[in-house]
Amino acid sequence: MNKSIESDNKRIMIITTMLGMVLIATIVISVIFFRGRLKETKQLLVSSEYNAYDKYYVMITDNRNSDYWGSIYNGALEEAKKNNSYVKLMGDDLEDEFTKEDYLRMAINSKVDGIIVEGDDNRKTTGLLIDALNAGIPVVTVAEDNVDSGRKSFIGVNGYNLGKEYGEQVCHYVKEAHMTDCNAMVLLDNGQTSTSQSVILQAIKETIKNYSMDEIIKVEEKSVTSNTDFAAEEEIRDLFVSKEAFPDVIVCLSEKSTVCVYQTVVDYNKVGKVEIFGYYLSPTIESAIEKNIIKSSLVVNTEQMGQDSVRALEEYKESGYVSAIYLIDTTLITKDSLPTSEEEGGDEDDQEAE
Repeated sequence: MNKSIESDNKRIMIITTMLGMVLIATIVISVIFFRGRLKETKQLLVSSEYNAYDKYYVMITDNRNSDYWGSIYNGALEEAKKNNSYVKLMGDDLEDEFTKEDYLRMAINSKVDGIIVEGDDNRKTTGLLIDALNAGIPVVTVAEDNVDSGRKSFIGVNGYNLGKEYGEQVCHYVKEAHMTDCNAMVLLDNGQTSTSQSVILQAIKETIKNYSMDEIIKVEEKSVTSNTDFAAEEEIRDLFVSKEAFPDVIVCLSEKSTVCVYQTVVDYNKVGKVEIFGYYLSPTIESAIEKNIIKSSLVVNTEQMGQDSVRALEEYKESGYVSAIYLIDTTLITKDSLPTSEEEGGDEDDQEAE
């Protein structure tokens, strides 16, 4: 009996030891793999492009594949080359997907000359930006701020003015349509900071009240996910499926939500029944405005945002000082302010005549 018990105990000890060894091996392999990926990325950061320029900056965002951030990056790259500097859009040449925090760690370990990053409310992001500054790497935030990070400068729009413009557009539409009751839905983007969106939302409501239309226009807000594939599309489609009465007006605070609302309105045959006020001017949004599916869109000069982000870094590197905020103006685009095909054709005819 005792021999049987001893035999069982030995088997248990052997199995436990083997499982422990497998667990340790798995952890070691995972650490080696991750360090290998970090080393590979670091080598990319110090490639020949880096050696060809005086300063090397990186740009980090969760939305690098959007037209919006593509334009910001192009503006930054153009400005950087004027100063014999270079800007790398993190993640563009990597097969695997990493988080914003991963890219920040890679940038800090690579000792880049500056970081341009889309701010957020994430405490991990804040801690890493502080680590970057402690390592002597200046940080500027673009589009969305992170005031607790100690960033050197913020480049973006005035949220209150943006909200005021949206509010005025909604009021003008309701007046022109002679509406006596209007349900307005503001789509908040959970990829943006809560502070900036609260300012925009408050400005919309204040503007409607200042127009003495708060009894007519009822404002409701809904947060949608922008940094996860297909999440925004599903959440916006739910508005048209689950709600008994869908909104009369939808205000979009991001490029992605604008495109998703436009596509959903078309898919559910709600064109003409929902008025859309959008953000940014991608080719898709421009086409929707031309077709009268989107009423108007507020457009920020994204190339200037990119240019100013590099100017801020260059100024800080040169003097040790920089303006804390660079505000970018917005432009309201409607069908009447879009360039017409006749105008474009006329320009081509004039060029041919010359």
